[in-house]
Amino acid sequence: MAGVALGFLGLPALIKSPTARPVPTETVYVTVTPSTPAASAPGPGPGASPAPGSSPSGSSTTPPQPPGATTTLTLPRDYGFRLREAAPVIERRSDALDFYRDSRTVWADNGGRIVALEPQEPGTLDTCRAVTRFVEQIPIDSLQTGTRFCFETGKGVLALVEVPKDGSEGGFVVLKVSLLGSR
Repeated sequence: MAGVALGFLGLPALIKSPTARPVPTETVYVTVTPSTPAASAPGPGPGASPAPGSSPSGSSTTPPQPPGATTTLTLPRDYGFRLREAAPVIERRSDALDFYRDSRTVWADNGGRIVALEPQEPGTLDTCRAVTRFVEQIPIDSLQTGTRFCFETGKGVLALVEVPKDGSEGGFVVLKVSLLGSR
């Protein structure tokens, strides 16, 4: 009877049972920067309404990001993001991700594509539509400060991705994602 009573009074904590340990969690940082006013932002211009069929899927009422909206993402290993909501949604590896990062590379998922940009090429919607230097993945070691590439989701949403910090600092990859519009 005494053993049963001790189990209810915290015995697992006294003997350091696996059930008594806190579960470690990973921290994911997201910084959203407001976009420039529509009059000076590239894209459709002031007062433009979204294109037909560009409303968010499902029952969500969150509008998609306006062109020019920029988000800085800090991705830990085995995480990725989706570009289907008002801001990119970071989550652990799943079938719903548009862009994914593992221990060695980053790549597009779900029918998405990465387009390599040359340093002299502007990171504009027109450039991302026109350039066809598609790559399957990018090694994390080559993600140096200033690296830029276009990212297109399987649904045709285009974004410019820039690397503000070299490679994988402290196990994280920092990416600045600017929504450009749709194909």
